[in-house]
Amino acid sequence: MLRNIPSTTLRELVKLSERKEALMEQIQEIDREMARVQNKFGIPAKNEGQPASVTVSRAARRPSRRRQPK
Repeated sequence: MLRNIPSTTLRELVKLSERKEALMEQIQEIDREMARVQNKFGIPAKNEGQPASVTVSRAARRPSRRRQPK
């Protein structure tokens, strides 16, 4: 499993985890603020039962290189 991980790497992981938690708290506060504004102006909140729409980003396809007949 997880063995022989340098302490500097573990410290970095802890630091990143703490940063992630702080960002998650900020996101939650923004969500609450958005809900307050929506309620204030009568904007219906997205139905919790509906799944979020999924978008897929794809790189443009390269034209295929075909050999020219001699």
